[in-house]
Amino acid sequence: MDNNPSADISVDLRLSVSSKAHKPTAVFPKLSKRPSEGQKKVSKLLSEILYANFSTNSKMSARKFCVGGNWKMNGDQKSIAEICKTLSGAALDPNTEVVIGCPAIYLMYARNLLPCTVGVAGQNAYKVAKGAFTGEISPSMLKDIGADWVILGHSERRAIFNESDELIAEKAEHALAEGLKVIACIGETLDEREAGKTNEVVARQMCAYAKKVRDWTNVVVAYEPVWAIGTGKTATPEQAQEVHAFLRQWLTDNISKEVSAALRIQYGGSVTAANAKELAKKPDIDGFLVGGASLKPEFVDIINARQ
Repeated sequence: MDNNPSADISVDLRLSVSSKAHKPTAVFPKLSKRPSEGQKKVSKLLSEILYANFSTNSKMSARKFCVGGNWKMNGDQKSIAEICKTLSGAALDPNTEVVIGCPAIYLMYARNLLPCTVGVAGQNAYKVAKGAFTGEISPSMLKDIGADWVILGHSERRAIFNESDELIAEKAEHALAEGLKVIACIGETLDEREAGKTNEVVARQMCAYAKKVRDWTNVVVAYEPVWAIGTGKTATPEQAQEVHAFLRQWLTDNISKEVSAALRIQYGGSVTAANAKELAKKPDIDGFLVGGASLKPEFVDIINARQ
């Protein structure tokens, strides 16, 4: 690259990672690396190109806002019909992509009730297409009933069902190969945060994904501080932005600047209508993965947080 910081920089927003751009040996946490003055100038120029004429608080962004509703193990036909009726009758921000993570048994039911503009996600999927895996669901099965997304690596899968970084990454690899889009979850526990290990933990989890994912086009990363899920506690907008900014730099250092610029990073951790607007103003927060609030009418306000 020309050392002249005023030189033109061509930005390719495609997320496909070429063999040249993706260096397997570089997929390790880089927690203390400080960019040189030259790198800072390049980063500034790249930012100016991507966000030309847009302020931090602008309603428009180079990355389309994406809000996911994770219903978890909640709902029945009656309550799901009510939620779908609310979403169908609401004026949803057309500049926000919406995805509903529905219990597997109700996926087809919800798909038939939701607007076609709203995506539907499985809450989990296994790493192979079929076989003797009692109780598991494959990505091809999700696609067959109308789902186009899957949520993988959620903290509850990691903590309660003991899914490893490696297994989650293998699941993501297979889901992408089968044509599903993936919400890839990462996040630290309260003990890890209090020990100052947040960056180390999320970098380790991203490393596992990066060893298996070669094309990031259909991936959305969801950063969810485990201590803020279902507890009523929420990271401040500044705390959330700090981790998102770290992840953005990690992507630049370990994958490519193109992926870093275009990959969407959601925040998940007790997001409500009351805090969504402030969180949505942060430059590296590209949406939300919402739990309990996605079962309530206020989910519409969260979807419209950037309006």
